[in-house]
Amino acid sequence: MASKKKKNKQDEEIEEDDVEEKQSRPKSKSKAIANGGTREGKKKSRNTEESETPENVKPKTKKKGEANGKLKQKKKSEEDHEEDDEVIGNDIKSRKEKNNNDIKTKDKKKKAKELSEDESVKEEVSEKKKKKSTSTEKEDMGSKDKRSKEGRKKHKKKPSEEEEEVPEAEEEEDPKKKKKGKKSKKGSAGSDEEKTDKKKGKGKKSKKQVDYSEIYEQELKNYNTDSSDGCEDEYHKRKVYEVVTITGDVRGAGTDANIFVTLFGEYGITPKVHLASKSRTAFEKNKTDVFRIKTNNVGQIKKIRIEHDNTGMNASWFLDRAVVTDMNRPHLRYYFPCNNWLSREEGDGLYVRDLLGSLNPMDVPKLNKYIVSVFTPDIKGSGTDADVFLNIFGENGDTGERRLDNDKNNFERGSEDKFTIEAPNLGRLRKITIGHNNKGSSAGWFLDKVIVDDMGNKAVYEFPVNRWFAMDEDDGKIQRDIMVGGSQATGIVYNISVVTGKVRGAGTNSKVHILMHGSKGIKNSGKIFLEGGQFERGLTDIFNVEIAALLSPLSRVTIGHDNNGVSSGWFCEKVIVYCPFTGIEQTFPCDKWLDEDEGDGLIERELYEMVSLRQKKQKKLPWSLWIWTSDIKNAGSDANVFLQIYGEKGKSDEMRLDNNSDNFETGQTDKFMVTLLKTLSKEKYTFNCGRWLDMNEDDNEIIRELPAEGLLVKKPLPIVKYRITIYTGTKSGSGTDASVFICLYGDMGDTGERVLYASKNNVNKFESGNADEFLIEAVSLKQVRRVRIGHNGRGGGCGWFLDKVVVREEGQPETQAVEFPCNRQVLLYTYSEFQWLDRNEDDGQIVRELVPAGEAPMLRNISYHIAVKTGNIPGASSDSKVFVKLYGEKGDTNKQLLVVSDNDLRNYFETGHTDIFTIDTIDIGKINRLLIGHNNEGLRAGWFLDSVQIKVPVHGKQYMFPSHRWLCKDEADGKVEVEIYPSEILDIEKCVEYDTKVEAAGVGKLFKIRIGHNGKGAMDGWYLESVIIKHLTTSIVPQEDKKKKKKKKKAAEEEGEGGQPEEVVETYTFLCQRWLARDEGDGELVVELLPEDSEDLEENTYEVHVFTGSVLGAGTDANVYINVYGEMGDTGERHLKKSNNLNKFEKGQEDIFTIPATDLGLLKKLRIRHDNSQAQAAWFLDRVEIIDGKDDTTYYFPCERWLATDEDDGQIARELVPVDEAFMKKNSDSDEQSQATLGLEQKAQSTTYTVTVKTGDKKYAGTDANVFITLYGDKDDTGRVYSFA
Repeated sequence: MASKKKKNKQDEEIEEDDVEEKQSRPKSKSKAIANGGTREGKKKSRNTEESETPENVKPKTKKKGEANGKLKQKKKSEEDHEEDDEVIGNDIKSRKEKNNNDIKTKDKKKKAKELSEDESVKEEVSEKKKKKSTSTEKEDMGSKDKRSKEGRKKHKKKPSEEEEEVPEAEEEEDPKKKKKGKKSKKGSAGSDEEKTDKKKGKGKKSKKQVDYSEIYEQELKNYNTDSSDGCEDEYHKRKVYEVVTITGDVRGAGTDANIFVTLFGEYGITPKVHLASKSRTAFEKNKTDVFRIKTNNVGQIKKIRIEHDNTGMNASWFLDRAVVTDMNRPHLRYYFPCNNWLSREEGDGLYVRDLLGSLNPMDVPKLNKYIVSVFTPDIKGSGTDADVFLNIFGENGDTGERRLDNDKNNFERGSEDKFTIEAPNLGRLRKITIGHNNKGSSAGWFLDKVIVDDMGNKAVYEFPVNRWFAMDEDDGKIQRDIMVGGSQATGIVYNISVVTGKVRGAGTNSKVHILMHGSKGIKNSGKIFLEGGQFERGLTDIFNVEIAALLSPLSRVTIGHDNNGVSSGWFCEKVIVYCPFTGIEQTFPCDKWLDEDEGDGLIERELYEMVSLRQKKQKKLPWSLWIWTSDIKNAGSDANVFLQIYGEKGKSDEMRLDNNSDNFETGQTDKFMVTLLKTLSKEKYTFNCGRWLDMNEDDNEIIRELPAEGLLVKKPLPIVKYRITIYTGTKSGSGTDASVFICLYGDMGDTGERVLYASKNNVNKFESGNADEFLIEAVSLKQVRRVRIGHNGRGGGCGWFLDKVVVREEGQPETQAVEFPCNRQVLLYTYSEFQWLDRNEDDGQIVRELVPAGEAPMLRNISYHIAVKTGNIPGASSDSKVFVKLYGEKGDTNKQLLVVSDNDLRNYFETGHTDIFTIDTIDIGKINRLLIGHNNEGLRAGWFLDSVQIKVPVHGKQYMFPSHRWLCKDEADGKVEVEIYPSEILDIEKCVEYDTKVEAAGVGKLFKIRIGHNGKGAMDGWYLESVIIKHLTTSIVPQEDKKKKKKKKKAAEEEGEGGQPEEVVETYTFLCQRWLARDEGDGELVVELLPEDSEDLEENTYEVHVFTGSVLGAGTDANVYINVYGEMGDTGERHLKKSNNLNKFEKGQEDIFTIPATDLGLLKKLRIRHDNSQAQAAWFLDRVEIIDGKDDTTYYFPCERWLATDEDDGQIARELVPVDEAFMKKNSDSDEQSQATLGLEQKAQSTTYTVTVKTGDKKYAGTDANVFITLYGDKDDTGRVYSFA
């Protein structure tokens, strides 16, 4: 034929470019490298030949096209050469074991082509046929690897390749496998290779099949989010391809469906591209359609996947061939023959096809055949009527989802069904994904095993399953990943949230599926059917998918449906995928219809991540859990079972064990997948029980603690019993009928919350004056440090007055008992009896944390101020009980009910309101997340949470947790609790906590305190004995040096340097021993106290003379207050009550008061005001004179101004500064001049601030109350300044 004798111009261009990529190595060498060393006997023999053949010498058996490749390579620059080396290094893994599927583009003679095909099937049978294959070397997709000898050597040193070769080298040590491989024609994946190795010579040992499960586990251990293979940049470069489709010339060949194409290349896989045409005659019979697509650069194209979505009146399509051209290099034109139907009704029923291509339009590459045998066991109900799908994964990719169907009734009980799948060569198989779509009345299916016979590679793979594929059996899964040999691979869990839009008719009744793609699209999850979802308007459906592949972070997701059902159209808003293993949550917005009658008519879409919404959460690694229920009578349970695991680094959350099947039946083993904060390893722990968990059996307990046992546990912890005695107070109504629970905290963890059901000594427990005893069995805590006790707040008389709790380990003497009193805090040597656990008593708390007697609980606990904002949308409020749990670096709090608000809004969690709560608990360090939710009780249980703000003054931090979501069974995803991560962490003023439960800025060493009361109440008089303040601080504690030092000075220095910081409690004692009462002693309600043994300050007395002016109406009946400031502090605001005059502050009168206080040193200023009470509140103050009792110094503070809301500037408070005595005695020419001079002097020592207050424009935003403001600065504060203007 003319085509064989003479090449046209186009073929010459293609050939010229191809040979450019083939220079610098003999074919046998390139073949060995391309196979990645997977066939050792072949590689060794070829390396022996190549060691005798120089790299630059041309083999005599090469064809014309291959010989020309040597000349073309010289035109390449060295830079391009190095770049190609890098690309080839990443391409090696994807091209191991080439066979009859490799493309032959340079062979022009029919005999050579047939010989090449035969050689590729039996290329490892003998050395003679290998030499023949050298003369007919094939080319993958029309190009050869561009690589030099130095580049190959460099590549062999790469760790990634060494890891692939190490298992094979180790696996050659079993000589028995060699004999087995000789006897069997179809054995393991390497059986054919073993025969070849044996023929090559003696001493060659056979090798085992590669353990891909171990490789996969190693990949998980070495997971790194920043890892890259060097082709990432090339892949993300956009490139234009021309895709030409030629529809066949057979009856009904045209289609109305949407056509898609996916390109597979050396750099990666493109997303699925829609071949959209404006022409109405696109894809019609005998028509050629041309498309230009802009997508990722995949480099050298290996294959394409072409498909349609089976929509439209005439979906069936007969494709003759497709042609793909790289528009950057138009001479690279790839031809993909098909000549087959893409149809559910025609041909083999496939409408998705993988096509191999060639640069030679006359080539017809052959596909590999896989014979799949599916075994359904002979057990009741094992058959299925659903559609079964299979996807085979190998080294070189996957087959895509294939429906297993033939002419007979498949998958019946006790049957074996065989199917033939044609696909490009996948290399060694790694796993399969098999499942069904849950259609039909009997969809549940029990699968025994699957056997795949790789006809091209002469290998047989067995995939044992022996599991149910049913929504109501086993773990409820209808799709599974099965590794070769059935090895147990670590499943990676993906939490998928699918949000349906809120537009009219957004819901769907179709079967929705999703496909997750890894980096560059190379790995994928296969099609996953999202069973059990509602997909109704405005709802969020959540699915937990477990697959044996690490894909996160995802490059994209594909979501679609089968277009069946009455209302098949669907409006998808977004898809959120969270992988606990990597801790990455990704959001993929959609906001489009998946409906053939809406928008662009697509029913499947590729979604891409909105990177700005990505969240990095805490990693949780998967663990498998098996629970064996005993086979004794009635051993099973229908109750909800919970599990909590404790380790060296903390504990897990309480997890409910539910896998959608009938769990915990007699003699049954249940498997669960849990995620824990632990390193990925093969660690195995056993927890033996052999006890009842029953209220009517054994010791009537329904909670058991089990110590870990196994090879990794040197000595299991002992199980001990703790005798707990709870003393109820003797006050009226102190008993409770509520359900009481307790949790013990020790050095080795905690017991968890235990409900105290039955008292050992009282039938009616927790009555007034009772001492109730209980036994709690738990793994040893060693020293018990804290007790958390509370009740559920239910019942008519649920309020409870708790006196104390005593804990003793059973068998230990009474002297070892630890007492935990319930006086929550000790204030000022007077007990603040927060002993009630009652919402209507004390602080309203029904749960308290207790510490041993003698310890200060507030020094170990810190306060968390939690502001919860309810959203401002209709129906946002909730009547449920809200709880919160904080997680930090040092641990976590238990669930805390938010029952008493600091801002006392009474009706909590109302629309648009912010409720503030304070939780006092242990220091958990930096907060990294929180759990918030409610109990879903009440008439309006649903709640829209806008945000949570947490202030921790002790740490000086403020955490912002945005939520803006529903917590409601009937809204969104139906969740009533949610885990939130902080979006922002702000620095605030750092405060220090004292044992009086005071949070304040650190003041350093205390030198005095001021204490008093407001004098309100029926019996306001108070005799104060003393005040004790404790403060937890950190100081350097010197370490003792046991070695003797010759020089004392040197020893002292070394001792100081060797100190370590430790927590130390500083204690201050302030003696008072006096009354703070109006009718006792001096009538003062405020007193200043100095600490014992203080030598810094002395007590002093100040005599204050207040002169009221002589102008008309100068006197006042209001209450007057004064605060005097000096170099060493201030007196605090004192009420001027006891004057030398019965009627104080009258016109022209002098009133004298005595103020006891610590020595202030030189006086700097005073602040005087009145409270504007009574009818005659206006007051004209002339001056104030203060006599220091220590040295009789007199200070003069002139004023000569009104303190009145309707006089002067309307202020009722004045700050006065002292002036010289000469100024007071100076005879002024006029009063106006004197006033002006005084004003100038006061102004020189003061600063004016202009304050603008803007009232909001909301309804009823204004107020009639007296508004005040206080400005605080580095030097001082202004005190309260009222605004009456």
